Amino acid sequence: MSDDSTGEVVAEFSALEDAEVVTSDSDDTVGSSVETDYEPGSTVDDSEEEPEFELPEFVAACRYCQTTFETEENALDHEWNCDLEPTGECRFCGDTHIRKDDREDHFYSCSEAEMHERRQKRGVRARSMRGQDARTTASGLRKFLLPQAHEFSAYLKWDDSLSTYFGLVSLYKMHDFEEHGRLRAGLEHNGEEWNIEFGYADNPGLAVPGEDTDLGPYDWRLEDVPEFTIHVYPDAYESYTDAKDDNRKRAYFRVRPRWPGVYSKSGKSVPNPHDILGVDVETRGSYFEFTEYPSLLYHALDELGDRQEAFNWNSYTEINAELCHPEKLHRSSNITDAELYVRGKKGETGKVFAIDGTLHRISLILGRERSGYAKTVRDDRKCKGFYHTATICSMRASEVVGDHKLPKEFKHYHVKHPDAVEGTELENPKIGVSYQNSLHDDVLRFKDVDRLHNELEEGLLNVLKWSDMPVTPDHQKYVEDDYFKVEGEARMVKIIDNPLPRIAQQQDEEVRLFATAGNLYETDVAIVDELVTDGGNWSPAELADAIGVTLDTAYKSLKRLGDLVIREYGHVELASKHIANGLVEHIESARRTVEATLEETAEDIIRADTYGESDDPWSHWLRHWVRNRKDGEYNERLELAPQKSRSEIKRLIRSGVNAWAQVTGNNQADFAHEFEVEATDLDTSRRHVFKFIDLKNLIGTRSVVKLAR
Repeated sequence: MSDDSTGEVVAEFSALEDAEVVTSDSDDTVGSSVETDYEPGSTVDDSEEEPEFELPEFVAACRYCQTTFETEENALDHEWNCDLEPTGECRFCGDTHIRKDDREDHFYSCSEAEMHERRQKRGVRARSMRGQDARTTASGLRKFLLPQAHEFSAYLKWDDSLSTYFGLVSLYKMHDFEEHGRLRAGLEHNGEEWNIEFGYADNPGLAVPGEDTDLGPYDWRLEDVPEFTIHVYPDAYESYTDAKDDNRKRAYFRVRPRWPGVYSKSGKSVPNPHDILGVDVETRGSYFEFTEYPSLLYHALDELGDRQEAFNWNSYTEINAELCHPEKLHRSSNITDAELYVRGKKGETGKVFAIDGTLHRISLILGRERSGYAKTVRDDRKCKGFYHTATICSMRASEVVGDHKLPKEFKHYHVKHPDAVEGTELENPKIGVSYQNSLHDDVLRFKDVDRLHNELEEGLLNVLKWSDMPVTPDHQKYVEDDYFKVEGEARMVKIIDNPLPRIAQQQDEEVRLFATAGNLYETDVAIVDELVTDGGNWSPAELADAIGVTLDTAYKSLKRLGDLVIREYGHVELASKHIANGLVEHIESARRTVEATLEETAEDIIRADTYGESDDPWSHWLRHWVRNRKDGEYNERLELAPQKSRSEIKRLIRSGVNAWAQVTGNNQADFAHEFEVEATDLDTSRRHVFKFIDLKNLIGTRSVVKLAR
């Protein structure tokens, strides 16, 4: 190193002279880091108490997100709803879709899909000649059948719209209802002509607001609180009642005012959680699209406002329809009923409602035993498949179709009087799915109407697929009516393989394991017997008292029963009707298994007394000659070690039969009822399997050897 460079280094280190001293020259930094009583060459005494750490015991992990769980039950519940579960893949690039993905967004960003679209456009002229839809041609999406909207009900709310209500009050005063009945008007909506009927409710339920009620700019001078009705129906009918009786497209609105602190005439507080100062409109209708109702009411109010002008009153409150514009709908508006349907061809829908069909299996497999919200209805009194339904709750919705959260009722039904419509399109049944508000723990807001429509549509199309019905337009399987058209639209729909056979197989396996398990206790069978007999409406304490055991014993038994039962706080029930039916058939088998286990335990005690600490002959034979015990075709199969010849195999089997009969005290001939024997003949390299008849012939009528007792 040169002198110049050395000088630079010295200069750089000289800057540290002014730094504060951290340790003095006399401090031993190494020595200060260990205890002062430590002597060189000695060992560290770690006998002092150290903090203990108990790591949680994880028994399962999600195969998708790797989240760990302390119980298998929690892991299974999570896996049904894991956001990272693959639900499909892009048919262009092969990328996997998970629950959170928006598949349509992926489609428009997929380079492979874009390349496919370009190739499709090269042949657009030829496809146009065949009349294909341009959107389908460009995107390659499948044309799925379009269900028809049927029943719908909701509560539509608008804030700052009380003047609209007072406008209806003015119209109410203008019209002479006693002489002319309901006020009628015409309406053109979506290119169709409609009648409007304006009337009032016979039994208004609200109390007049008190003097201290803050109504903002509004002055309440009414002696009561009238509620108004608006009926919309086709102009070909004389009245709304006629249109309803003929099952025509129609809508009904009942307009009620709302203000903070509103009460009923009986003195009860009326729910108004957002303190709306406006209107709450009870809405019901049929065959309009779900999203049409706010717009339909808006146009009806606008038309009624025009009718006000025809009375030529000098002073009145105008019906301000703009305050009830669809875009101003309050966020608390909610949906209480909605249904989509298709009309299947008579004679082609049997797999939907059959005893082993889709609806029955949905209710049987997914419905909890007696929880009050899972049910099935089967009514064939008027005709085959007259009225069949299967209802599932929110927690089971995702088991039918992943990501679904709304409770639903799946339906197959005919008109009320099937004989009266024979020979018309109405003789063909409807297959539908509806939202069940009474089973929903939350409120379904109107802003979620698209999600509702999507769940109902996917639920319906999947039920059709699982019933071997096409999910694309097919005039051989579906029949058009005045509203439902056998038409399709290219769109993204989640169609999955039928999960019901897989779920049924899992539940059957759980029942089989229960009936054949060797670790069952009498308490386990007693609890299942009570749940099967009384439907499962029990608390753990009630179960324990019913079968005469302690609560702790009952809890241990419920834990052993695993997925056969659903255990919630203070409530126990069988996991499904399918499991309940299976347990009815196997309860006696399980009871015999427990009894056999108890008998075997008693025999073990006798054998211990007879043979002392030495092996009994049967255990000795099993340990020396049997290499494997497994399930056979009918009985337990004993796989012997390979033997020199077939005659040697027979000799060995006879010695085993003798040992088994000697220890168990059974007839030697009964060995054939309990076991099958498998062994390989080394002379010929053939595998021999001795089943019931073979063993019977081999054992013959040999003498009975009883265990000395």
